[in-house]
Amino acid sequence: MSFDLPSVSELKRAAEVGQRITPEDVSVIAQAESELTGTGPVRGGPAATAQSLAMRQMNFDTKLDEISRKPQSHITQEDAREIQATEGRAFNKPPGAGSVAAQVRSIANRNEALGLPPVNADVDVYVTKDDAREAQRAESFAYGGQNPAGGMAAQMQSAADKIEHVRRVSSQE
Repeated sequence: MSFDLPSVSELKRAAEVGQRITPEDVSVIAQAESELTGTGPVRGGPAATAQSLAMRQMNFDTKLDEISRKPQSHITQEDAREIQATEGRAFNKPPGAGSVAAQVRSIANRNEALGLPPVNADVDVYVTKDDAREAQRAESFAYGGQNPAGGMAAQMQSAADKIEHVRRVSSQE
């Protein structure tokens, strides 16, 4: 077999520049290391390092897939912290500008500034007549006794009316 066994530092450098280490790479490295040692892969050696980096890269891919399935408005600072940690481990260095982690952090920062995601985003939220009344009161105060047509309070009142109508119709069925 004419395969040059990469050193541990070569494997780490390869990961640092973004090279992916596949399960097939791990297998080839482990086989070559076993042939050289005659006893199998060495603890802390190239095969073990390749295996560790491959697993870390797979964990990063899993975390990235999980986050990318979320609506952008639901990406949080916790998501940003998690992807930064997994990306750092996967590529053996802290993620820099332009990294996936930096992009996720940017989205999370924007969401935080906009107050997104809404609190209890996974819970069904219904506007009640009381909610609409409170919004009308606050809007009236803010607009000098007037409620603008199509304003937030009017939209909330409309939603509350529709929800009440749906509940009335379903209870009659």
